[in-house]
Amino acid sequence: MTRVLITGITGFAGSHLADYLLEKKDLKVYGIKRWRSRTENIEHFIDKIEFYECDLRDASSTRDLIEVVRPNMIFHLAAQSFVPTSWSAPAESLETNIMGELNLLEAVRRTGINPLIQIAGSSEEYGAVKENEVPIKETNPLRPLSPYAVSKVGQDMLAYQYFKSYGTRVIRTRGFN
Repeated sequence: MTRVLITGITGFAGSHLADYLLEKKDLKVYGIKRWRSRTENIEHFIDKIEFYECDLRDASSTRDLIEVVRPNMIFHLAAQSFVPTSWSAPAESLETNIMGELNLLEAVRRTGINPLIQIAGSSEEYGAVKENEVPIKETNPLRPLSPYAVSKVGQDMLAYQYFKSYGTRVIRTRGFN
């Protein structure tokens, strides 16, 4: 049975991903939620998923969780994802997004497992796109314009570094809405 861990499962993308994965056979879905997470997005499947309380900013509890779940796949969707909040709380945005991902990647590395990890980036990473660069390509320069966008570029680069340095199997995505 394939073990799939979703960080940020209580959010919009995480809860919809869980709905999709729960329709698949031979998958066991695990979710991370923080003690203060809102649960309205997950109430309809709360009894079908094994949930763990974990703040990814806490390296020790993140490693404990990874050692227990030992996932084959991780969808890393947990983030401080609001651009306006990143302006009022830039340090918290950077710590949540970059250090949270670092703790997750380190927990995976130190546990000695090799799951496939999807890292959720953002179109905000591209920032100031010039008229002649439309439509945007993955090769466009990254010109982040907010602390949130900077945190997402940091996550992207950190995932790339773990792939190059440790062979961590990461898929970096940049969603647009």
